Amino acid sequence: MTTVQSLDRAIELLRLISAEHKSGARLSALVAASGLAQPTVHRLLKQLVEGGLVMQDAQRRYRLGHFAYELGLVASTHFHLRDQCAPYLARISAETGDTAFLVVRSGADSFCLDRQSGSFPIQVLTVEVGKRRPLGIGGGGLALLSFMPPDELPDVLDRIEPHLHAYGGLTRETLLGLIQTARAQGYASITNYAVAGVTSIGVPIHDRGGVVIGAISVSAMTARMQPREGMVVQTLQREIAGLQKGL
Repeated sequence: MTTVQSLDRAIELLRLISAEHKSGARLSALVAASGLAQPTVHRLLKQLVEGGLVMQDAQRRYRLGHFAYELGLVASTHFHLRDQCAPYLARISAETGDTAFLVVRSGADSFCLDRQSGSFPIQVLTVEVGKRRPLGIGGGGLALLSFMPPDELPDVLDRIEPHLHAYGGLTRETLLGLIQTARAQGYASITNYAVAGVTSIGVPIHDRGGVVIGAISVSAMTARMQPREGMVVQTLQREIAGLQKGL
């Protein structure tokens, strides 16, 4: 195994462990999710533990370690997207009455950076802050996937395809159809596949160079969202346009 392969595999293990940050990740689960042999996973985890990036708790579950926390604190001083988006996210949730999410890309996953709830009595809290899911899941994740550079899409689809079925039986073919629709209409919309009976609409955020750096989505019960989709899309597009001017 080359040094680059080892690094790629170690990074993937870190992503898998961070996805289970609340409960911790078992060795068997990491082996199954990574597709690597158990001795390889065990060796990489041992190195990550020695480096402080991973720790093992009393239940022998793996979690991110102290050095990962230290790196996060240092890196946070250079990444202000959450702070910049906060007032726009608040206005979107206030105007729509529904929950608004800010997500960014992390490899082949989307990562929830922030969430604001609206005033409607029934809020759809499909994903928690700090949670990651495969790209394409939820309105924000679908927006990130749909508007990424086209040459990157096949590789990402190959990576997420084994995990799609867990989300309402989603398939690669169905996802490709949703991507095509999103590109044609300029925003992403997905129903049922993240949570049954829920529709999520997502719009990408571009930097000044036109690169997608995140997405904001709104989720609601489908019966509530369908007659209001136009209003929700307009609200998202207006607020994101204002946000992009200030980036």
